[in-house]
Amino acid sequence: MTSSQLLFLPAEVLLLIGEHLDRQSLYAAMQTSTLLYTTYTPLLWRTISLDDSSERQVHFKALQSRADHVHNLSIMTFLPSYYTLSFPRLSSLSLLNDYSFLCAPTFVQRNPTIKDLFIIDRQSLPTKDFWDAVYSEWLQPRSLTVQDLNVTERAASAFWKACSRFETLRLSFHAPSASLPKDLAFPQVTHLDLKLDHQRMEPFCAEEQLAFIKACPSLTSLCWSLDHFDSPILQFQEALSQRTWTQLSDVELRGSIHLDTEMVTVMDSLPPLKRLVLSQCSFGPLTFSKLKEHHFATLEVLNVVGCERFTSAMTMEVLSRCPRLQVLSCPHIQLKDLIQLPQDEQQQQPYTYQQHLRHLDTFISKGDTDPADWTIKAMERLSTFTHLEHLSLCPALLDPECHFQEQDQVHVTSSGLDVCLANGMDRLNSLSKLSFFEFGDSSPRMGLEEAQWMTQSWSQLKTVVGNFSETEDCSREDIAMLLKQHDVTHLTIQSNKQ
Repeated sequence: MTSSQLLFLPAEVLLLIGEHLDRQSLYAAMQTSTLLYTTYTPLLWRTISLDDSSERQVHFKALQSRADHVHNLSIMTFLPSYYTLSFPRLSSLSLLNDYSFLCAPTFVQRNPTIKDLFIIDRQSLPTKDFWDAVYSEWLQPRSLTVQDLNVTERAASAFWKACSRFETLRLSFHAPSASLPKDLAFPQVTHLDLKLDHQRMEPFCAEEQLAFIKACPSLTSLCWSLDHFDSPILQFQEALSQRTWTQLSDVELRGSIHLDTEMVTVMDSLPPLKRLVLSQCSFGPLTFSKLKEHHFATLEVLNVVGCERFTSAMTMEVLSRCPRLQVLSCPHIQLKDLIQLPQDEQQQQPYTYQQHLRHLDTFISKGDTDPADWTIKAMERLSTFTHLEHLSLCPALLDPECHFQEQDQVHVTSSGLDVCLANGMDRLNSLSKLSFFEFGDSSPRMGLEEAQWMTQSWSQLKTVVGNFSETEDCSREDIAMLLKQHDVTHLTIQSNKQ
């Protein structure tokens, strides 16, 4: 299509094209015609960043005249005059340094349409007036993200009050002890991510965190970092058993080291989950039995990479019996488990449910006595997951400190699946939707021929992660160039081998 033909396209099509252009390309297109200048001006001004960089500095009068185009604004430097501006369509505000708060209360009062607020700074000290303005002036606040933030004693009450107006809270901050008002509720909050540095955030102890979470009865999503030694897991289970969060369907618990006998009570009390992410959890047979009993029918996302006791047999049962599963990240699968049919003879197609699996992260471990042809059979098994968009077979996903339980007889340094065309990689041509592929050190024969095959067989491929082998005639740089010619990004990984 020529540039003149482009001008005859409908305005909505031109806007769609503009959405996919970076800022520099957008500006260049605007210089070619009056139509494109008029059409793309709102896109150029939709997202603005103000910092000390002369290349990115926006003149005050220019910004003032185009204020109605601005939807997203980031402020990273001290610009007092800019805080007097009003943006009728502003929906997202990011404050990224300690100077911004000197005038920010006035700014948030002038811009009540803001829905999403991001504050990221170790030194920032937002005032009581700032949080009062957020609470009283904003029309429909949606999400609040604070990271490395200090909440002073004087501002604490106003801060928590402002939090009560948001639907999504992502909090990583330092708050004074007992700063949470006892009678304050957060019925608006549906998504909560509580990620605190326990070395710096000690005053806001685990019991206070749980009290805060219990004050959010409408939660549908909870992400909570639990301290290894100060985790109120039993109190959490008690609150679950009292049906404190009846709508909860998404749970992520980080940094929690508990016995199987403790985690089973939590798994037994949780409402049916769509998403579950656990790290450093002693996920034993008791907990797994409750996962199967209460959550298999509803699970869409399961990430247990950090759970070293999540066995290969457990993984295969998840793959066989979770009808809605779309994303699975697990420590490992033994090659023999992947290729063998289940003992239940009535289940003739063990992975029928998983033909729509979109995302698989795992390490397929190969035993020393496994027959050579099992690798080809494993490729045939993987080829049945025809809806995969993301496939990672790299042990780098595992925690370096991780050791699987003895019955699996596998360690981080175990031999993995040797992926190459000689071992049946061409069986994976059925994965036509694959956009991300990662392989590990156990694929030493992955070279130019395999890279060429990927670009020809996986038309949606965007990223390949792994270390290709070199020959005298072809270097890794040559392979990376081949992938780049097909718009595929190549990333290398650090070898686990010493």
